[in-house]
Order: sequence, then C-alpha cells, then structure tokens
Amino acid sequence: MSANKFSEAMGEIDEKYVDEAFSYKKKVKKNGWVKWCAAAACICLVAVGAAMLMHNGSVEPSPEPVETPNPYVTVTSASEMEEYLDFEVPELDKDVESYTVLVIDSYPTMGQIVYADGSRFRIQYGSEDISGIYGGMLVETKDIDGVKVSYYKYSDTTYAIWEENGFSFSYQYVDGDSSGIEDIIRQFK
Repeated sequence: MSANKFSEAMGEIDEKYVDEAFSYKKKVKKNGWVKWCAAAACICLVAVGAAMLMHNGSVEPSPEPVETPNPYVTVTSASEMEEYLDFEVPELDKDVESYTVLVIDSYPTMGQIVYADGSRFRIQYGSEDISGIYGGMLVETKDIDGVKVSYYKYSDTTYAIWEENGFSFSYQYVDGDSSGIEDIIRQFK
C-alpha cells in the first residue's frame, strides 16, 4: 500500500509543485562593475606588495647618529664661567669639585659650582627657584643685609633660595652649615 501512495504522490508533483518552484525569484546576478572593482583592488595589492619587496633592505641608514646635545658645559674656573654667562659669579673660599654652565637653546643661562664638601651653589638671571629641588618644606625666612633668604628642607637635603638685583640664587648646604650664604650675598653686592 505504501508503494501505491508513493506513486500517486509522484504523479501529483509534476504540475502542482513545478509551477510553484518556477514562481520563486531567481538569484540576482552581480553587476559587472563589482567584478571590475575587485580585480582592480587585487592588482593594487599586488603592485604595492611588489614595490615593498623591491625596496626591502635597500634603504641605507643615516651615516651619523642623531644625538641630543648635553645642556651642561663643564668649565675650569669661575672666571671662565663668567665669560659664558656675561655676569659676575660669586665664589666661596672652599675646595671646588666642578664648575658647570647650563646652556638652553644655545644660550648660557645658569652657573653652578659644586664644592668638595657636597655643597652646591647656583646663579641665574631671573626670579624663579633654581635649586632643582621641588617639594621642600619652608623652615624659616631670614633677612641678610636686606636680602630675604628662604631656607628649605627636603628629606635629608637643606637649601636656601633668594633673589637679588634681578638674579636668582640657590645654595644647597651640608651639615647645617649655611654660613656660605652670607659670604655669597656680600660678594654679590
């Protein structure tokens, strides 16, 4: 019996279902321009890849490395420092470890003297803190020969800053010996 039902169903398929299948929409063909664009994109990729392969390794590096210039110039004396800075640099009567001039944009701006005992003196034209130590706590302010000197402490470092005649000064001292400040102020007047 089931064989008969199958035969009957196959006989009915012919016209009823075939007409229905033809009424469905067929797939839309892609336009011709899509194929041309895809082909052009492939050609561009191949051309760029070939150009990169041809130039790979043929670029020569610069013969001289680029270096940032050192902004500090070491000099041999306070008088040589004065030649760079065009102003007088007071100097304490102590053993000196080094004399340094800071050069910014090819212009000498600040002088620094480091003494053998670890103290450090800086001078620069202007009115800003040039100590190079930031975050120090103000300990006291003193008036020395009409100049207001601010004493600071930061961790184990003690230093003083002041301004006089359009110049900024900084003196970092050791063992609590700040006597050099008075000598510097007297020399600069």
